[in-house]
Amino acid sequence: MMRSLLATILAWLFLSSATMAETGLERFEREIKPQIELKSFTYKGAEALGDTGFVLNEVVAVMPANATTGDKDSTLKIDKVTVEALDFERMKKLNDDDMPRFAKIKLEGMSGDEDMFALLEPYGIPRVPMDVVLDYRLDGVQKVFTLNALEIALRGQGKIALTLVIDGVSAKSSEMAGAKDDGKLRTASLTLDDKGLIGKLLPAIAKEQGQSAEGFVAFALVSIAAFCEGQGPATLKALDAVASFVNDWQGPKGALVLGLKPAKTAGLSDLDKVMEPNALVDIFGLSASYPGTRDGAAKAGPASK
Repeated sequence: MMRSLLATILAWLFLSSATMAETGLERFEREIKPQIELKSFTYKGAEALGDTGFVLNEVVAVMPANATTGDKDSTLKIDKVTVEALDFERMKKLNDDDMPRFAKIKLEGMSGDEDMFALLEPYGIPRVPMDVVLDYRLDGVQKVFTLNALEIALRGQGKIALTLVIDGVSAKSSEMAGAKDDGKLRTASLTLDDKGLIGKLLPAIAKEQGQSAEGFVAFALVSIAAFCEGQGPATLKALDAVASFVNDWQGPKGALVLGLKPAKTAGLSDLDKVMEPNALVDIFGLSASYPGTRDGAAKAGPASK
């Protein structure tokens, strides 16, 4: 009996140490790659980054034909995939109810033949590679979701970046649907770094609707000016940054950064207070910064320069 028990313990220790000794690349190829339901998934080079990370170069993923792709195969290409950390324990059971607790991933040079990569071509936006960064951590015990980074960039055109912390988020995928009701925002930051994308996109969209880009911008600025009524200095300062960025739509002078830091965690139920004087700052903790901010731009409306 003791001999069998000892043998079992030794075997378990051996297997555990062997698993711990595996690199992130080896774990990916053994535990996750077999679960990828694609027609093919290849890469020309790979290297390990410790026991939870890896790098894949020149990735080509071919997705089988389906109704959404016009019943033909579609191909996604990525120049480089860098995974610094990944929750292998959760990822190896993709159909399990437990959400992966963390991931830190960078996708560089994404391109493909799917329609989504050509959506902006009719608006004069060239089909350029896309770069994506995802870095998050989910604490299932404390029910805290921390998004350290979500960045989506069209090379040479612009980038949008989001960070946030939400309380009350379950680690169970079956309960995630209730997050919109249970989740409470602790902090958030949104960065809009336009390199000419809005200047190309807005006129084309306006033309489709029988309007002009200048008309769209004027309406936005009139709306901001109307909202200024009864607002305090802190709110007006934030709105000046937003109005200045909108005014500079043809050539932004830098990135617009919007921040939220509620005095107490805020949920969807608090949105009905947004029209109250100074609620943006006092309740939601709004801040805004833009290098080209002009004092008084928010109240001035379309004529502000």
